[in-house]
Amino acid sequence: MRKLEIIRTSGLAAGLAVVAAAVVVAVVAAAVVAAAPVAAAAAPDRVAVIAGDFNSVAYVTGLGLEAPWSAAPVPGEPVHHDAVLRWRDGLAWVVNRGGADNIQVLDPAAGFDTVRQFSLGLGRNLQDIAFRADGTAYVSCYDTAELLHIDPQAGQILQVISTAAFADADGLPETGWLLARGGRLFVTCQRLNRDNWYAPVGDSYLLALDMDANTWLDCDAGRPGVQGLRLAAANPYAPVQVSGDRLLVGCTGYYGLRDGGVDVVDPDALVSLGLEITETALGGDLVDLEATEASRHVIVADSAWVTRVRRYAPGVAPVTVLVGQAYDHADIAWDGGFQLYVADRRLAQPGVRVFDVVSGAQLTTAPIATGLPPALVIPPPAGAAAPVGLIPSALALDLPWPNPANPLTRFAFTAPPSRAVELRLLDLRGRLVREVRLVTGPDGRGAWEFDGRDAAGRAVPSGIYRCVVQTGEGFAARSFTVIR
Repeated sequence: MRKLEIIRTSGLAAGLAVVAAAVVVAVVAAAVVAAAPVAAAAAPDRVAVIAGDFNSVAYVTGLGLEAPWSAAPVPGEPVHHDAVLRWRDGLAWVVNRGGADNIQVLDPAAGFDTVRQFSLGLGRNLQDIAFRADGTAYVSCYDTAELLHIDPQAGQILQVISTAAFADADGLPETGWLLARGGRLFVTCQRLNRDNWYAPVGDSYLLALDMDANTWLDCDAGRPGVQGLRLAAANPYAPVQVSGDRLLVGCTGYYGLRDGGVDVVDPDALVSLGLEITETALGGDLVDLEATEASRHVIVADSAWVTRVRRYAPGVAPVTVLVGQAYDHADIAWDGGFQLYVADRRLAQPGVRVFDVVSGAQLTTAPIATGLPPALVIPPPAGAAAPVGLIPSALALDLPWPNPANPLTRFAFTAPPSRAVELRLLDLRGRLVREVRLVTGPDGRGAWEFDGRDAAGRAVPSGIYRCVVQTGEGFAARSFTVIR
């Protein structure tokens, strides 16, 4: 879910705003547009993209889940120029920040039209929203030492939970990103000096809330009072990621110094396990982090403020996927399957680029135009929709049939006549399940039937898989599901 632009005018990235021009903040006091509950919409079939100028104009538009990934309509539904978005029940919940301090609910099935909007009180600088199983939600605040427990249907605050105990000398803890996991809510706590270019003040934390009791958990019994989970580096900047039974927290530290990295957290023991990789190894200030099943993707900014998209696996050196010319790359997001989205803000051709998670290859020949430069790309939750997309290449791979497979399915493809073709099946973690080599016929057609077993003859478990066919000229791929 979600993400934030690299040059923000307020909130979590205020430290980077010092390199931007002065910004006029539009204050919007939004009233409740619709008091009646909104029925849950169908599963979203489009990626939500927030595009804007980081100054006064922004909107949400939809992006297709599969090739050719066209974006329409452009422009889309207006939102505040400093906003983030989360999915819930098929609806897009926009947190309008930077002085707007309201929640805007959009329906993707209706072109992302606004179906509800409510204020939570000006001056708080709302940052993020996370939902509980009972339908209530939490909203973090940046300019007050508060966490709000709200009823999102009524647009009302149920409880104000103080975060003052975690603040530094200025009385503000700078809380931002939220992640609900099990019965706990995790909250990033930066602790920054606003009078010194938003530099970190001592330690930064990941706070843990018991959502049943709405009380903070003590993450360090050896120190007096209720303590947050002390991170291995300062300034947790990127949204918290889940990787197996661990959490990953991207920390930027001081801007311009390579003192941050990706912190690995045990959410059950409430302890940091240390940095998985440092900013020195990443090659710059960490701007964004996205963890897939098999690897990590980051955006980093070097000393000249040039951004790069880099990819690494634990213990494996990073490789560069995409290089910008300035602050070009604003956000990176994974669809939970095999596609990675990059928000590219270069003025000459702004838009969204799509990459294959497994191979790292770029699937788009040019950025998908979004009108204004994209700031955030937010795919619907994995499993909310079932996109199957053809990857542009020299090959053509038909839709697997039947799909879902139970467990048999057939893969048919087209390539140059009498051409050797390698066909590989991969699981969601990118691990090889099966591999065969085939030769197309005189008509360029080829096919292979999968019997539901891996290379060792074992039945593969139910789940989502990837079929990749490749020649020297390129590759094509399709996702499919095995159900037993």
